[in-house]
Amino acid sequence: MASLLAAAAGQQRATDPPSRAYLALLPDGETKRGFIRDCTGCHVFDARIAFPGGAPRSIESWEERIGSMHARFGRGSGFPIIADPAEPKALARWLASALRQPARPVAEPVVDSRVREYELPVAGDLPHDLMRDADGRIVITGMFTAQMYLLDPRDGSVETEAIPVPNANPRALHIDPDGGWWVLLGGPGMLAYRSPIGTWTTHNVGMYAHSIARDRSGVWVNGHFTGHPSLLAHVDAATAAIRRVEVPSATAEGVSPIPYELRTAPDGRIWMSELHGNRVLVTDPATGESRAYAMPVSHAGPRRLDVAADGRVWIPLYTVGELIALDPASGNIARYPLPDRDALPYVARVDDARNAVWVGTAASDALYRLDIASGVFATIPLPSRGALVRHLDVDSATGEVWAAYGASPGTLSARVARIRP
Repeated sequence: MASLLAAAAGQQRATDPPSRAYLALLPDGETKRGFIRDCTGCHVFDARIAFPGGAPRSIESWEERIGSMHARFGRGSGFPIIADPAEPKALARWLASALRQPARPVAEPVVDSRVREYELPVAGDLPHDLMRDADGRIVITGMFTAQMYLLDPRDGSVETEAIPVPNANPRALHIDPDGGWWVLLGGPGMLAYRSPIGTWTTHNVGMYAHSIARDRSGVWVNGHFTGHPSLLAHVDAATAAIRRVEVPSATAEGVSPIPYELRTAPDGRIWMSELHGNRVLVTDPATGESRAYAMPVSHAGPRRLDVAADGRVWIPLYTVGELIALDPASGNIARYPLPDRDALPYVARVDDARNAVWVGTAASDALYRLDIASGVFATIPLPSRGALVRHLDVDSATGEVWAAYGASPGTLSARVARIRP
């Protein structure tokens, strides 16, 4: 009981059950997948939520919780990331019935010497994206503080740089080979560019965008909540000209498919996932034409995908506990179940040099590394309980991996992790 109370107070211990242990209490099926997609993407689902104060919630308590979250993040809100539940009362009864007994404490995790965490100067910030620059520093977007962090792995020192835009809300990041930063500013609906000498310029893309994909001529962004149609925008790096591309929606009128990750393929096409649309799309920049690929399971919640050098698209199925590889030429899908089906795979990044795929999760406090040749996963435990891994960056030269923890709200102070091979 003391352990559960500590977790409910936001002071989790290493032996407290991870989020996946609470998700494992829920019956498998479409209801569970829909619940996971909508209710676990920003924060971990742990004792604080499932058993506040160490006691199970009543049906009435779950109804109040569901109603509160939908009022804040459902359709018609300023940040509509949650789909409307078909039957809120039925969902409350389902949760109350499944979550009667708390998950059991777990053994003290084995410390992995390959992993080191670095805390950021502002404990309450949310490190959304991160990427290495040419000097080996790790550049991190501070979503809540409107600033950038520059972490030097050699001594662990961290510098900060404010973004000269009010309420910048930095999310996605791309760093050019010459050292220029492209930073997506969600709230203002802008794409910002910081030159190698530190000069900032902005481009008004006119939408709350989620991700960035760089091509030869500029940068693509996607409207996070645009729905009918969904929108992509391209900013020409040389001329600053903005071009918009419409993508037919996969959801009902007024409901956004929640466009998510963007990645550029070796052939120059732009891939995008849709969290609620339950599909991925590829767009030809030259023609603006798109083709969609449906996921193999309903409510699969495809999140932060990546494209390998051979053109295969690696997609984490968030609610299913699988990593899949889509071959665009044939449309065939290979499925790779994670070691724990309730891990909630959030982001995938391909290491082409080592024929591997790294997977960051929202519920297992671990990273997984798939050896593509053998189809076998290795598990790398992370030091902290509640480590929702929102973003990964892989160094192709060394195989080193950096992870940003991005739970909101979370039990951890803002931090990133370094995983050495």
